[in-house]
Amino acid sequence: MGFEDIFKHKPQIKESANARVNLIGEHTDYTGGYVMPTLLNFKNTVELSKNDEKKFVVFSQYFNEKKVFNDFIKSKNSDWSDYIKGCFFIFFDENKKIKLEHFNMYIKSTIPLGRGISSSSALCVSILKALNTYFNTQINEKHLAILAKKVENEYIGISSGIMDQMVSSIGRYEKAFFLDCLNLKYELINFPSNWKFCLIDSEVQRNLRSSSYNDRFNELKIAEKELDVEYLGGVDLNKFDSDKISDPTVIKRARHVVSENNRVLKAKECLLKDDINQFGKLMIESHNSYSKDFEASTADVDEIVKRSFQCGALGARLTGGGFGGFTVSLIEKEKFSDWYKKINKYYPKEKIFEV
Repeated sequence: MGFEDIFKHKPQIKESANARVNLIGEHTDYTGGYVMPTLLNFKNTVELSKNDEKKFVVFSQYFNEKKVFNDFIKSKNSDWSDYIKGCFFIFFDENKKIKLEHFNMYIKSTIPLGRGISSSSALCVSILKALNTYFNTQINEKHLAILAKKVENEYIGISSGIMDQMVSSIGRYEKAFFLDCLNLKYELINFPSNWKFCLIDSEVQRNLRSSSYNDRFNELKIAEKELDVEYLGGVDLNKFDSDKISDPTVIKRARHVVSENNRVLKAKECLLKDDINQFGKLMIESHNSYSKDFEASTADVDEIVKRSFQCGALGARLTGGGFGGFTVSLIEKEKFSDWYKKINKYYPKEKIFEV
C-alpha cells in the first residue's frame, strides 16, 4: 500500500535519508569530541503533497497507521507522530515568513527501530528535506542537520548530540564520515578495499527516553563542571585529572569519553594508512570502555562481541547510544565467508547485516 492508495493522488515531493552505524566514538558528540559513523542502506522515505482540508494527514507504512492533526502539540503518550509534529513545528518556526500549509504525508522505512542506528534522525532529516524541497527554502545540508537535532532535543526531549543528524544529512554511502562535533567540520574518507563491516542484531530493544541515556548525559555534564572545562572533547587523555571529580561513577563516565576521543583520532589515522589490525584493536578497546566504564552494554551484547572476535573478526563493538541494539564487526574481505559461516552457527542470517 503506497501514497496513491492512501490519498488517491500522486505525491508532489519525495525525499529520503539513511540510517547510520557508528564505527567508533560513542557519547563523544555532545561532549564536543570526534565521531566516525558511516551510512547504512536502511533508509526512511517521505512522500508528501499539499492538503487543502486544513489538516495534516500522516500515514506510516511501518506502523500501518494513519494520524490526523491540526496542531503541533506533543502527545502525552510519546506517540510516533510526535516526531512529525516536531519537524513541522521546528521548520515553520525557523521559516516564520512562510505561510502555513497542510500536507498529506506517507512515511516508509526499512530501518529497524530501537536498535541504535539512528532511525529517528533519519526520519527527521527526511521530513525536513521534503519540506525544504517543497518550499524551496534552500536550507543547506548542515543546517538541516541542526534543525533535525532541535526536533529531538527541544521538542522530543532527548539529550542527544549532532552526529546522527549530520551523517544522515551529509554522509555518503560507503564512505566514513569523520566529524569534529564542536565545530562541525567533517571529512568523507574512502574505506580501504580489503575491509568489510557487518552488523549483528542483539535483539535487545532500546529506548533512549526510558534507558539511562539521559543519566549518562547528565553525568558527563557534571564531569565537565568539576573539571572546569566547557567540553570533555577538549581534554587531552594525558592531562585527564580524575582527582578533580568527586564521584567515582562520574570518573568512569568521563574516562570513557576522553579515551574514546583519542581512539577516534587514532582510528582515522588507521583508515588513511590502511591499518586494519590496529583499527580492529581500537574497536575492541572502545567496546571494553563502553561496557566497563560507561556501563552501556549488556551481557548478551558482550557475548556477541566476544563470539565475533573468536570467529575471526579483527574488531567488534556495541554501536549507537547503548543499552542494546546492534554490534558492528570489522572483517578482512577474504576472510569474511569463513567468519560468516562461524557466526551463523550462533545467530541466524536474519540478524546479520552486511554494511
